[in-house]
Amino acid sequence: MTDTILGVEHLSVRFGASTVVDDVSFAVARGESFGLVGESGSGKSTILRTIMGLSPDWSGTIAVNGVPARGTPRREFSTQVQMVFQDPYASLHPRHLIGNAIAEPMRIHRMDNVEARTLELLALIGLGEDFAYRYPHELSGGQRQRVAIARALALSPKLLLLDEPTSALDVSIQAEILNLLNRLRAEMGLTFVIVSHNLAVISYCCDRLMLMQNARHVETLSRAQLRNRELDQDYTKAFVAASTL
Repeated sequence: MTDTILGVEHLSVRFGASTVVDDVSFAVARGESFGLVGESGSGKSTILRTIMGLSPDWSGTIAVNGVPARGTPRREFSTQVQMVFQDPYASLHPRHLIGNAIAEPMRIHRMDNVEARTLELLALIGLGEDFAYRYPHELSGGQRQRVAIARALALSPKLLLLDEPTSALDVSIQAEILNLLNRLRAEMGLTFVIVSHNLAVISYCCDRLMLMQNARHVETLSRAQLRNRELDQDYTKAFVAASTL
Protein backbone atom coordinates (compact mmCIF):
# COMPACT_ATOMS: atom_id res chain seq x y z
CA MET A 1 0.00 0.00 0.00
CA THR A 2 1.31 3.43 -0.95
CA ASP A 3 2.35 5.60 2.00
CA THR A 4 1.45 3.09 4.68
CA ILE A 5 1.38 4.53 8.20
CA LEU A 6 0.51 1.28 10.00
CA GLY A 7 1.76 -2.12 8.93
CA VAL A 8 0.77 -5.27 10.83
CA GLU A 9 2.13 -8.55 9.52
CA HIS A 10 1.44 -12.08 10.78
CA LEU A 11 0.39 -10.83 14.20
CA SER A 12 -0.42 -13.49 16.77
CA VAL A 13 -1.18 -12.72 20.41
CA ARG A 14 -1.43 -15.22 23.26
CA PHE A 15 -2.94 -15.05 26.71
CA GLY A 16 -1.42 -18.05 28.44
CA ALA A 17 -2.32 -21.11 26.37
CA SER A 18 -4.99 -19.26 24.37
CA THR A 19 -4.34 -17.58 21.02
CA VAL A 20 -6.54 -14.47 20.89
CA VAL A 21 -5.17 -13.06 17.62
CA ASP A 22 -4.11 -15.63 15.04
CA ASP A 23 -1.83 -14.63 12.13
CA VAL A 24 -3.53 -11.35 11.22
CA SER A 25 -2.05 -8.96 8.64
CA PHE A 26 -3.30 -5.59 7.39
CA ALA A 27 -2.01 -2.16 6.37
CA VAL A 28 -3.50 1.30 6.85
CA ALA A 29 -2.73 4.21 4.53
CA ARG A 30 -1.83 7.64 5.82
CA GLY A 31 -5.00 9.68 6.31
CA GLU A 32 -7.28 6.66 6.16
CA SER A 33 -9.88 5.62 8.71
CA PHE A 34 -9.77 1.83 9.06
CA GLY A 35 -12.29 -0.20 11.05
CA LEU A 36 -11.88 -3.46 12.96
CA VAL A 37 -15.24 -5.09 13.50
CA GLY A 38 -16.48 -8.40 14.85
CA GLU A 39 -18.21 -10.10 17.73
CA SER A 40 -16.95 -9.75 21.29
CA GLY A 41 -13.86 -11.88 21.79
CA SER A 42 -12.86 -11.84 18.11
CA GLY A 43 -9.51 -10.19 18.94
CA LYS A 44 -10.06 -6.71 17.54
CA SER A 45 -9.41 -4.75 20.76
CA THR A 46 -6.41 -6.94 21.51
CA ILE A 47 -4.83 -5.79 18.25
CA LEU A 48 -5.03 -2.16 19.38
CA ARG A 49 -3.64 -2.98 22.81
CA THR A 50 -0.78 -4.90 21.25
CA ILE A 51 0.14 -1.98 19.00
CA MET A 52 0.28 0.18 22.15
CA GLY A 53 2.56 -2.29 23.95
CA LEU A 54 -0.08 -3.59 26.38
CA SER A 55 0.07 -7.25 25.29
CA PRO A 56 3.45 -8.76 26.19
CA ASP A 57 3.19 -12.15 24.46
CA TRP A 58 2.97 -11.57 20.72
CA SER A 59 4.77 -12.45 17.50
CA GLY A 60 4.85 -10.90 14.06
CA THR A 61 5.75 -7.35 13.10
CA ILE A 62 4.12 -3.98 13.83
CA ALA A 63 5.41 -0.68 12.47
CA VAL A 64 3.92 2.82 12.79
CA ASN A 65 5.25 5.46 10.42
CA GLY A 66 8.19 3.16 9.75
CA VAL A 67 8.99 2.84 13.47
CA PRO A 68 8.93 -0.78 14.71
CA ALA A 69 6.88 -1.50 17.82
CA ARG A 70 9.35 -4.10 19.02
CA GLY A 71 12.62 -2.66 20.24
CA THR A 72 11.61 1.00 20.11
CA PRO A 73 11.52 2.80 23.49
CA ARG A 74 7.91 3.39 24.55
CA ARG A 75 8.45 7.12 24.94
CA GLU A 76 9.60 7.41 21.33
CA PHE A 77 6.88 5.10 20.02
CA SER A 78 4.16 7.04 21.88
CA THR A 79 4.83 10.12 19.77
CA GLN A 80 3.76 8.10 16.72
CA VAL A 81 0.52 6.60 18.01
CA GLN A 82 -1.93 7.13 20.86
CA MET A 83 -5.10 5.34 21.97
CA VAL A 84 -8.55 6.44 23.11
CA PHE A 85 -10.15 3.82 25.32
CA GLN A 86 -13.78 2.73 25.57
CA ASP A 87 -14.57 4.10 29.03
CA PRO A 88 -13.72 7.82 29.26
CA TYR A 89 -14.14 7.87 33.04
CA ALA A 90 -11.75 4.98 33.67
CA SER A 91 -9.10 6.56 31.42
CA LEU A 92 -8.91 9.76 33.53
CA HIS A 93 -7.52 9.95 37.07
CA PRO A 94 -10.43 11.00 39.32
CA ARG A 95 -8.23 13.27 41.49
CA HIS A 96 -6.45 15.07 38.66
CA LEU A 97 -7.80 18.27 37.18
CA ILE A 98 -8.72 18.01 33.51
CA GLY A 99 -5.97 20.46 32.56
CA ASN A 100 -3.38 18.34 34.36
CA ALA A 101 -4.64 15.17 32.68
CA ILE A 102 -4.22 16.71 29.23
CA ALA A 103 -0.86 18.27 30.11
CA GLU A 104 0.68 15.14 31.67
CA PRO A 105 1.98 13.53 28.43
CA MET A 106 3.51 16.84 27.35
CA ARG A 107 5.26 17.29 30.69
CA ILE A 108 6.62 13.74 30.55
CA HIS A 109 8.08 14.54 27.13
CA ARG A 110 9.35 17.93 28.36
CA MET A 111 7.51 19.88 25.70
CA ASP A 112 7.43 23.67 25.68
CA ASN A 113 4.39 25.90 26.28
CA VAL A 114 2.42 23.13 27.96
CA GLU A 115 -0.20 25.39 29.53
CA ALA A 116 -0.95 27.20 26.26
CA ARG A 117 -1.06 23.93 24.35
CA THR A 118 -3.49 22.49 26.92
CA LEU A 119 -5.90 25.37 26.37
CA GLU A 120 -5.54 24.99 22.60
CA LEU A 121 -6.48 21.32 22.87
CA LEU A 122 -9.53 22.14 24.99
CA ALA A 123 -10.67 24.61 22.34
CA LEU A 124 -10.01 22.03 19.62
CA ILE A 125 -12.44 19.57 21.21
CA GLY A 126 -15.08 22.21 21.85
CA LEU A 127 -14.59 22.84 25.59
CA GLY A 128 -13.84 26.18 27.25
CA GLU A 129 -10.75 27.10 29.25
CA ASP A 130 -12.67 26.71 32.53
CA PHE A 131 -12.78 22.95 31.95
CA ALA A 132 -9.06 22.84 32.75
CA TYR A 133 -9.98 23.44 36.40
CA ARG A 134 -12.66 20.77 36.69
CA TYR A 135 -12.44 17.15 37.80
CA PRO A 136 -13.64 14.19 35.71
CA HIS A 137 -16.72 13.61 37.90
CA GLU A 138 -17.88 17.14 37.07
CA LEU A 139 -18.10 16.33 33.36
CA SER A 140 -20.66 14.40 31.34
CA GLY A 141 -19.68 11.20 29.56
CA GLY A 142 -19.39 12.99 26.23
CA GLN A 143 -17.25 15.73 27.74
CA ARG A 144 -14.95 13.14 29.35
CA GLN A 145 -14.53 11.39 26.01
CA ARG A 146 -13.63 14.73 24.41
CA VAL A 147 -10.96 15.17 27.10
CA ALA A 148 -9.64 11.67 26.42
CA ILE A 149 -9.34 12.58 22.74
CA ALA A 150 -7.52 15.82 23.61
CA ARG A 151 -5.11 13.92 25.84
CA ALA A 152 -4.40 11.46 23.04
CA LEU A 153 -3.62 14.38 20.71
CA ALA A 154 -1.26 16.09 23.19
CA LEU A 155 1.90 14.60 21.64
CA SER A 156 0.69 15.32 18.08
CA PRO A 157 0.59 11.69 16.90
CA LYS A 158 -0.52 11.03 13.34
CA LEU A 159 -2.22 7.72 14.21
CA LEU A 160 -5.06 7.36 16.71
CA LEU A 161 -6.39 4.00 17.88
CA LEU A 162 -10.00 4.23 19.08
CA ASP A 163 -11.46 1.31 21.02
CA GLU A 164 -15.27 1.50 20.97
CA PRO A 165 -15.08 5.31 21.33
CA THR A 166 -18.86 5.82 21.62
CA SER A 167 -20.24 2.60 23.11
CA ALA A 168 -20.17 3.93 26.70
CA LEU A 169 -22.09 7.07 25.72
CA ASP A 170 -25.77 7.91 25.40
CA VAL A 171 -27.10 7.55 21.88
CA SER A 172 -27.76 11.29 21.70
CA ILE A 173 -24.07 12.02 22.33
CA GLN A 174 -22.56 9.36 20.07
CA ALA A 175 -23.10 11.32 16.86
CA GLU A 176 -21.42 14.41 18.39
CA ILE A 177 -18.27 12.42 19.18
CA LEU A 178 -18.20 10.75 15.75
CA ASN A 179 -18.60 14.12 14.04
CA LEU A 180 -15.81 15.55 16.21
CA LEU A 181 -13.52 12.68 15.21
CA ASN A 182 -14.30 13.15 11.52
CA ARG A 183 -13.59 16.88 11.79
CA LEU A 184 -10.29 16.33 13.60
CA ARG A 185 -9.18 13.77 11.03
CA ALA A 186 -9.90 16.18 8.18
CA GLU A 187 -8.33 19.23 9.84
CA MET A 188 -5.24 17.54 11.29
CA GLY A 189 -4.47 14.91 8.69
CA LEU A 190 -4.94 12.11 11.21
CA THR A 191 -5.20 8.39 10.57
CA PHE A 192 -7.67 6.31 12.59
CA VAL A 193 -8.02 2.65 13.45
CA ILE A 194 -11.44 2.25 15.03
CA VAL A 195 -12.68 -0.86 16.84
CA SER A 196 -16.43 -1.29 17.12
CA HIS A 197 -19.05 -4.01 17.26
CA ASN A 198 -21.46 -1.47 15.73
CA LEU A 199 -21.34 -1.73 11.95
CA ALA A 200 -23.22 1.55 11.57
CA VAL A 201 -20.41 3.40 13.38
CA ILE A 202 -17.81 1.74 11.15
CA SER A 203 -19.80 2.50 8.01
CA TYR A 204 -20.12 6.16 9.02
CA CYS A 205 -16.48 6.74 9.99
CA CYS A 206 -14.31 4.31 8.05
CA ASP A 207 -13.02 4.11 4.50
CA ARG A 208 -12.32 0.38 4.85
CA LEU A 209 -12.98 -2.30 7.44
CA MET A 210 -11.67 -5.71 8.40
CA LEU A 211 -14.09 -8.26 9.81
CA MET A 212 -12.74 -10.70 12.41
CA GLN A 213 -14.05 -13.97 13.82
CA ASN A 214 -12.46 -16.22 16.43
CA ALA A 215 -9.13 -14.35 16.40
CA ARG A 216 -8.73 -14.46 12.63
CA HIS A 217 -9.24 -12.14 9.67
CA VAL A 218 -12.35 -13.00 7.64
CA GLU A 219 -12.69 -10.30 4.98
CA THR A 220 -11.60 -6.73 4.20
CA LEU A 221 -14.12 -4.40 2.56
CA SER A 222 -14.37 -0.83 1.37
CA ARG A 223 -17.24 1.33 2.61
CA ALA A 224 -18.85 1.06 -0.83
CA GLN A 225 -18.61 -2.73 -0.82
CA LEU A 226 -20.22 -2.84 2.61
CA ARG A 227 -23.09 -0.52 1.69
CA ASN A 228 -23.66 -2.29 -1.65
CA ARG A 229 -23.50 -5.71 0.05
CA GLU A 230 -20.63 -6.87 -2.16
CA LEU A 231 -19.63 -9.58 0.30
CA ASP A 232 -17.67 -12.74 -0.39
CA GLN A 233 -17.64 -14.73 2.84
CA ASP A 234 -20.68 -16.44 4.36
CA TYR A 235 -19.79 -15.16 7.82
CA THR A 236 -19.60 -11.59 6.51
CA LYS A 237 -23.03 -11.95 4.91
CA ALA A 238 -24.51 -13.28 8.17
CA PHE A 239 -22.82 -10.61 10.28
CA VAL A 240 -24.04 -7.77 8.04
CA ALA A 241 -27.53 -9.23 7.84
CA ALA A 242 -27.72 -9.24 11.65
CA SER A 243 -26.53 -5.61 11.88
CA THR A 244 -28.41 -2.36 11.48
CA LEU A 245 -26.85 0.01 8.95
